Amino acid sequence: MLKVLTLNIAHGVPSIPIPLPFLLPRRRLLGHLDQMADLLAREGAEVVALQEVDRAGLFSGAVDPLERLATRAGYPHLLHGPHLHLPGVCARGTALLSRRPLLEPEWNSFEADRAVDKGYVVAAVEDAGRLLDVVSVHLDSFSERCRQRQVARLLQALGWRPPRPRLVLGDLNSPGGSPTGSHSQLVGTLALHAPGGEPTWPANRPALRLDWILAPGALRFQEQRTLAERVSDHLAVVAELEWVSP
Repeated sequence: MLKVLTLNIAHGVPSIPIPLPFLLPRRRLLGHLDQMADLLAREGAEVVALQEVDRAGLFSGAVDPLERLATRAGYPHLLHGPHLHLPGVCARGTALLSRRPLLEPEWNSFEADRAVDKGYVVAAVEDAGRLLDVVSVHLDSFSERCRQRQVARLLQALGWRPPRPRLVLGDLNSPGGSPTGSHSQLVGTLALHAPGGEPTWPANRPALRLDWILAPGALRFQEQRTLAERVSDHLAVVAELEWVSP
């Protein structure tokens, strides 16, 4: 059984009333990150996909949110893609935390688009003697046309990797449903699937399902849950998957 979780951490700060890390007192910022880490530790997923993740810098108040989460939640392996990188100011992007080694790690940004802080990280994880690519991705918040271009770039990049099942997690900023939309483009090309699920955004009054766990045909869902804790403006989604017998 492979347990995975995805969460847009919104830079590791409470959405209300202060949306920027460097405006928070250090103690409060660390306390909120520890709430997130406690949630991750409690769920005990083997792999966690995160979005809107910062590293130490002016924007994050010299705190390294990813390192804090990994250390407190017990994840020895981490991968960060700094999609918006201003040295000394911010390094914002997507990330993977894992209890297992992250093999063949790659990341890239969608910097040709106006949403320069969007992109993906991908790494292979071994489970039950098989290799599985796990992707953490964050797509544009405003434009469906932009999301479609970003999905096309992601698919092109994955096409250069060795052929193996792909597990895609993240904030797709799309509720799905459109046969010609970015969500369907991703699902159709990679032959992914997901069970029905509850809305994940905004966390205080969820109305849209923006956060997804999309599995290949080689994996079946045993369980999928949206977590109720409001540690971000998004709700976390967790799933338990097992390999389909050959």
